[in-house]
Amino acid sequence: MVINKDKIVEELLDLIAKRQLLGETFPELSSDRLEAIAESIRYEWNEAYDGVGHIEEFKDVVKWNLEQNLTHW
Repeated sequence: MVINKDKIVEELLDLIAKRQLLGETFPELSSDRLEAIAESIRYEWNEAYDGVGHIEEFKDVVKWNLEQNLTHW
């Protein structure tokens, strides 16, 4: 599965929206910060999966990176 930054940002926003619907609160994330998270995800995806993997793996990478970013930013 080949991904680009726009797809990653879309997946991040979808994940955040779903979690907000479940009552979770998030800090305000600027577009620069979202792009930085997306770059981190793209780097990890390419390193761990050589850019090839399944959608479930991609969603796991997005989720993990978002959580790490919110915890350690």
